[in-house]
Amino acid sequence: KLDLNRKPGHDSKHGPKVVLFSCMINNLLEVNLIDEYFKPDLAILMDWMDDGELKKDWSLKRKTEDMWKPWMQFGNTIEKVEEVEKNTDVYSLRKRPVICSYRRVIPTLGQQMPLKQFPFDKLNLDAEIQFGWTTKELKIVAGEMEIDPKIRQLNEYVLIDHRIIVREHKYQYFTCYDDSSDPYPEVVMRLTLARNPWYYIMRLVMPQLLLSFMALTTFQVPAEEVVDRFSVSGTIVLSEIALYFIAVQMLPRVPYVMRIDLWFTWCFALVFAAWGQNGLVYQFMKDGTLTELELEEFDQWSAIAYVILVVLGTAWFLRPLYKFQRLYAPLQQVVSKAEI
Repeated sequence: KLDLNRKPGHDSKHGPKVVLFSCMINNLLEVNLIDEYFKPDLAILMDWMDDGELKKDWSLKRKTEDMWKPWMQFGNTIEKVEEVEKNTDVYSLRKRPVICSYRRVIPTLGQQMPLKQFPFDKLNLDAEIQFGWTTKELKIVAGEMEIDPKIRQLNEYVLIDHRIIVREHKYQYFTCYDDSSDPYPEVVMRLTLARNPWYYIMRLVMPQLLLSFMALTTFQVPAEEVVDRFSVSGTIVLSEIALYFIAVQMLPRVPYVMRIDLWFTWCFALVFAAWGQNGLVYQFMKDGTLTELELEEFDQWSAIAYVILVVLGTAWFLRPLYKFQRLYAPLQQVVSKAEI
């Protein structure tokens, strides 16, 4: 019986064993932004030329359990990998037998998912596969990476890129056969997702903008109508607080500041500044520091400065939206046409 843990089969003068690595992403069962893990349904296909194990009596019906197979493991798994299906077969290529190993697995993989640019964030979901032989013994060649159409557009995300990356990895704590310091091949199956920000723009950003511009009405109330000015400002401040509690429930609960947090804080600060301006106007009028005409000019300049600051902050916040519309929105249209 053959030893499955032996080296890949041929001597050093033939070079490393060449394995063609292809895969199919059947589904994304779960993407957890808070605990930072995702669960893909993967079909992995590896092909390599026979080095004499099959002799001349090989056939498609021959049992292949005893053949050498590329031992592999997931480098970023956080749970035991669930192997749904596996099979090994043989086919002919230019009258030479080629061994084909098929595995379908559903791993739970850890992945950093930074949300500092939320809701304009992008995610790289990497499935890292490591092999038990050095690059002198095993050479991985990237093949095709197929994507099931149903995951090209997820709930909040659009799939913008997918690729197989082959790289080398040096381990300081692990060697295969001896104390060699040779690197080991590593394959990364990467999905790049971009969030569709329009859900949050329509449900959070637009109401916040409307409230911010409603605060302009406080500058139109005559200076002597102190109670009315503070009534308008106080109502808008309370509305801002209510919107904040809604936003807390809708936004990801992460231990750092996101882009949308900075913008909300900027809008809140301007609304409170408008409320504070009412106090200044009342104090100027009470002390007689400014005349009635000067108070009107003060209100006018305050309103202009307020609008400029709101527009500048919103322009900074929405700047990534142009890139999304220009690059990612056409991908959504392609998916929609394919569904029709």
